[in-house]
Amino acid sequence: MEYFRILNLKKEPFSNSPEPDFFYLSSQHWACLQHLELAVRLHRGLNVVIGDVGTGKTTLCRRLIMTFAHAEQDEDPVHTHLMMDPAFDTALEFLRIVAASLGLDIKKQVGERFIKEKIKNYLFENCVDKKQTVVLIIDEGQKLPDFCLEILREFLNYETNQAKLLQIVIFAQKEFQDTIEKYPNFKDRVNRFCFLEPLSFRETCDLISYRLKKAGNHETLSPEFFTLSGLWAVYHYSGGYPRKIVTLCHQVMLSLIIQNKAKADFFLIRACAKRVVMETHVPKIYRRACVAAVVLLALIGFWTQGVKNVDHQIKSGFPPGTVQLLSGILGKAISIGHDDAMQERPVTLGVVRIGQGYTVNRMLQEVYGNYDDGLIRAFRKLNPHIGDINKIQQGDAVKIPALPTNMDLFHERKYLIRIAAKSNLNDALDYIRVYPQNLPPVKLLPYWNRQEGLVFAVTLTERFSNFDSALAKKKTMSSSAYPGEAEALCAGQHGTEFYVR
Repeated sequence: MEYFRILNLKKEPFSNSPEPDFFYLSSQHWACLQHLELAVRLHRGLNVVIGDVGTGKTTLCRRLIMTFAHAEQDEDPVHTHLMMDPAFDTALEFLRIVAASLGLDIKKQVGERFIKEKIKNYLFENCVDKKQTVVLIIDEGQKLPDFCLEILREFLNYETNQAKLLQIVIFAQKEFQDTIEKYPNFKDRVNRFCFLEPLSFRETCDLISYRLKKAGNHETLSPEFFTLSGLWAVYHYSGGYPRKIVTLCHQVMLSLIIQNKAKADFFLIRACAKRVVMETHVPKIYRRACVAAVVLLALIGFWTQGVKNVDHQIKSGFPPGTVQLLSGILGKAISIGHDDAMQERPVTLGVVRIGQGYTVNRMLQEVYGNYDDGLIRAFRKLNPHIGDINKIQQGDAVKIPALPTNMDLFHERKYLIRIAAKSNLNDALDYIRVYPQNLPPVKLLPYWNRQEGLVFAVTLTERFSNFDSALAKKKTMSSSAYPGEAEALCAGQHGTEFYVR
């Protein structure tokens, strides 16, 4: 019997294989994926993704391929060709592999010039005549010999007046950046560099929760196998590297079964980290503070066992980095947390692509509920590449500014019903766009605080003056229409910024 079934899971949550469906898209991974997809569809040529071992490059590579593979109704289909181990001895060998990946039949006796000509003819036939997009994706790009860079540069010379014929995406470790620096003619051809960094504590928690949801019997619920101190320990010993997080958590799940425990705490995870020879990547200056925080959080967890019966049992939706006690009478939040878990104030709400028939004003109104001159100015400043916002094109990628309101949004009606909470703007907009019209109207409510970070809540437009009326409304809502379990919340948390108009 598979170990995960003992834990009432339907799949292995922490497999070390690059499964795209189990890939947690952090804000940086999502932004990188969006930039790559847009660059390929706009035929920008060469794009490079740089990141340390274990930052999710390979899985992101698979996710990019899957994105194009699922776009079956594209007018201009995208054909991807993956090269996984580009360690070649000769230029001829490299050219043969490229030709083979494109489906070209090359005889053994032909030379480099002949193969290059065959590749060029193939690209003109498929990209110009058939209007297809051909993408060469190279994983482990740091293994590329220097002569391969020159060949790739030649491929980028195959172009029309409007676009590059071959789209190239290279995923590589950081040393590849030093290699590129030695070849300025190649570096100048790079349309965009994407740099992947380790995850934050909040993102580490979200990754664990996301994988457990995907592996669970109910994807809307996350089985709680980790204590707060345990989550801190995972972050501490993994340094926020996704691969290390997955490796460590796999050992933790096995230890829970062996030791017959329900949850993993700091000490269990420390023991697992030692067994997998996990090196701590958190800077030394923070290590003692981290250990002290674990002790404090353990004490807080012990103390809070006696305060579970909070008035009205308001669900805050806050991550494990903060203990929230919400007063149903005053709408006041008292938070006890750790500075390392605090999130920085955002500059943008996210990157979106202009859809068919959309204008900048319409997009801002969809996000903010309305728009004004201040929001328009912030948008212009954040998107200098948009010359005239009145002539924006379908498919243009734009940044949405994070401009908090200075209005008292709720007045005395501080209670609301949240039916969904998304981690990125596009998911929230997609949710609202497909929301059934026969159900009570909803609106997007983006907000930020130092405990939760940036959250895109979808709430009913109706507001309530007290918790009892909100709770009564919630009880009337059909569970089949809202399978994610709607929550009655107080919107009066101290220090929260709302991005609405």
